Amino acid sequence: MKGRFDGATALITGGAGGIGTGVALRLGREGAHVAVADLTVSQAEVVAARVRQEGGRASAHALDVTQAEDVQRVLGEVECLAGTVTLAVTCAGIDSQFAFLDLPPEEWQRTLAVNLQGTFLVMQGVARRLKAKGAPGHIVAVASAAAKRPNPTQAHYGASKAGVVNLVRSAGVALARDGIVVNAVCPGVVDTAMTQAIHMERSLLTHLSVEESLDRMIQAIPIGRIETVDDVAHVVAFLLSEEANYMVGQAVNVCGGLAFD
Repeated sequence: MKGRFDGATALITGGAGGIGTGVALRLGREGAHVAVADLTVSQAEVVAARVRQEGGRASAHALDVTQAEDVQRVLGEVECLAGTVTLAVTCAGIDSQFAFLDLPPEEWQRTLAVNLQGTFLVMQGVARRLKAKGAPGHIVAVASAAAKRPNPTQAHYGASKAGVVNLVRSAGVALARDGIVVNAVCPGVVDTAMTQAIHMERSLLTHLSVEESLDRMIQAIPIGRIETVDDVAHVVAFLLSEEANYMVGQAVNVCGGLAFD
């Protein structure tokens, strides 16, 4: 749907990651100025350059989503460069593998700081600016099917993403009458570098090879294949569009049948 986001400014946090890159490219193709934000600005610039190579408009920004002042700085930068952020996608996230009894408290705290607190700070920052201007907007949080199913080696990750789902519900209701549409997408096993890293760690816990570990997970997916970043980006683009304006605080499963709640 070329031109669907013409004139819009979109902020993608974690924009240098697999899903973030897919979303950035998709929104760039559909006309948005894409502000690619990531912890390492050089990696964000690689993605922004790809958007521009395809004929889109993009900028790169260094951002630590766990720091409120950093979020405000980037929102200000983007606004000066391309106008108010009316579309936001919170892709920034981390994961690691620990047996439940071995999970260090500092890893629990780090995961919730990035995945949950970071989502909250970006969501709140974008919404405050939109409300101050009386402008409508759309925010999509990237949660996970892990929010809805148990995993003994990802208790911290699952808890953080379950928190994102509940945060989206609360924010969606709180902001609905301001014309700010908030929803979430819950991917499953996505073909990204993060997934490969997860299975490298999991192989140490299960004594399987990385390939065997990943294959076992793929075999459990009813649709029978690993998810692509485009599978996620398609649904994110829909949730950012006016077609999703009557959806409030929903957590949409895009996981090939791994979760149904």
